[in-house]
Amino acid sequence: MQCLICGSSDLGPLYERVRDRFGVAVGVYRFLGCRDCGSATLEAPPPADTVAELYPRHYTFRRASERRSGLRAALAALEWRVFYAPTYRRRVAIFRRLTRLARGRLLEVGCGSGLLLAHFREAGYDVEGVELSAEDAAYARECFGLPVLHGSVETAPLEGDRYDAVVLFNVLEHILDPAAMLSRIHEVLRPDGVVVVGVPVIDSAYARLLGARWGAVTEAPRHVSIPSFDGIVRMLRRCGFNDIASAPAPLAERAGDLVLSILPSAATTMSYGQGTPLGALARRCAAALMMAPALVLALAEPVSWTRPGRTETMLFSGRKTLEGACRVS
Repeated sequence: MQCLICGSSDLGPLYERVRDRFGVAVGVYRFLGCRDCGSATLEAPPPADTVAELYPRHYTFRRASERRSGLRAALAALEWRVFYAPTYRRRVAIFRRLTRLARGRLLEVGCGSGLLLAHFREAGYDVEGVELSAEDAAYARECFGLPVLHGSVETAPLEGDRYDAVVLFNVLEHILDPAAMLSRIHEVLRPDGVVVVGVPVIDSAYARLLGARWGAVTEAPRHVSIPSFDGIVRMLRRCGFNDIASAPAPLAERAGDLVLSILPSAATTMSYGQGTPLGALARRCAAALMMAPALVLALAEPVSWTRPGRTETMLFSGRKTLEGACRVS
């Protein structure tokens, strides 16, 4: 078996007896650590044709739904204003700082229900999206009028040298062949175009502190890899990107990740897809109470005593070079 991030075969046990935090997948899983780049790879990842079955219907947040009414609808509206909308605006701001791109044609890979893509459109970008979930792709088209294709970036009919930027947030860690995905992204970017990747970082301080309880780990088997800082940088370079820069993900997003690592029952999947409205409210209120200390911890993470500047979720940007496709050794 090889590391999905760098291709090395020098792997050893890292996290044992990991269970799916949402209970969709049965059994236990094991992550192997790469002694070369420090990334983690899921041992015996699920076959590609079964992956869709591992995702619950309410895997991503939606502003509105025909299945929500009363208390759940009010809760979703409040969370949108207080948490999600400010977080998406902050993602757009970080994107602009990393790429120095104020306008242009932008593709989001794995755009979900289109909430972030709509923010990019509002910020002045000419946007398109690709999404594996047919339901989410339809939601993005019908609710926001977004041009979203159903499918994968590897197989979608996208023109080469078309986009000024391609973004993918919380996507690469789900992909069995991340090198192939980055290679395809390199093809569809214009010369000097920019990719921005948002991923969990396994050698961050709080990833180390939480260990096997970290949400990026208990997302197994949907997460098939968790890159290290150096691992993702090296992969981007091998895949023909240079001028690589990085930045912490939005503060509230990182604090929310910490809370859900401790209280996974408060996640969107559990609160909006299962149980009673009162139960959902109780779980989300408990998570809200935990956000204050989590914000303090997330604020301190970049200046912590280990790996300064590295946070549990980060954004990495790379500019397309003319060398061509990804090479994994």
